[in-house]
Amino acid sequence: MTSTLIEATRTGRSFVPGHITGLFRIYDLDDDPLRRGSIGAGFSIGSGTITRVTLEAVDSPEVIVRYNGVQIEGQVTRAVIELMSQEYGQSYKATVQHDSELPIGVGFGASGAGALGTALAMNQALDSHFDHIRAAQFAHVAEVKNRTGLGDVIAQFSGGIEIRVSPGAPGIGETRNIPFSEPLNVTLAGSPGLETSEVLSDPVSRERINRAGDMIAKRLIEEPTFERFIECSREFSALTGLMTVRVKKALQDLEDNHLADSSMVMLGDSIFCFCDDDHTDMATRILNKYWSKHEILVTTIESTGGRVI
Repeated sequence: MTSTLIEATRTGRSFVPGHITGLFRIYDLDDDPLRRGSIGAGFSIGSGTITRVTLEAVDSPEVIVRYNGVQIEGQVTRAVIELMSQEYGQSYKATVQHDSELPIGVGFGASGAGALGTALAMNQALDSHFDHIRAAQFAHVAEVKNRTGLGDVIAQFSGGIEIRVSPGAPGIGETRNIPFSEPLNVTLAGSPGLETSEVLSDPVSRERINRAGDMIAKRLIEEPTFERFIECSREFSALTGLMTVRVKKALQDLEDNHLADSSMVMLGDSIFCFCDDDHTDMATRILNKYWSKHEILVTTIESTGGRVI
């Protein structure tokens, strides 16, 4: 344990990209939360979260969390603050402001971005001796313990289009990047649907996910290409039975219009579609048949992972 006392208010800032999961396999039975996680694949996006953490040493801890100006419970953010405060042996009054382009609960990685952003910003505020990997591990543990995610933090720490080849937190799990041609646009549409904690807790869903994930992730690891990622994501969505009626209809509509580089977002009533500049408007118009305009996001792939700013 390290005791880090601060005599004045300190502030740290970070940016963490959103993240889209295309397929995964659950590994959450290890006693050590740092070794729990998932294998699978996904990609980080240019739209993300800027987090500002302000700390003041106090006798009685207090955490205030705001998301785009609205005060929220922020259980994962609170968990990161608590874990890091315990490590430093000091209580803090912490004010955390997340300014984000990411809607909550639709599968765009908002929880992971908030957790990792908080850890990196708090680390910066304290002039910590921990490196960024150590800070990111606190974010991973907070996500795992709250059952809000398994692989987003290590993916958002890595950036790009990634394959998670072994489970665990940054520094323990392993990722490999899938090459792609930049710039690469992606159009997203989504609304709250599947609750991550419920899916991770349901025995039937877990069995389907793990059976499909084992087979499909192995195939992608053997052939780590962009084309194979799309194919594997589509197959995973179909085999697990997670695809909603709306997602199924939208995917068919995109495919009928030669926008087949698309699939379901895990986990949400959500979809992603890769397209170049010439076809972004068409993709947006198609998705607007199924989702409202405020539920559609046009962004790019983010090659760089979470960082302090």
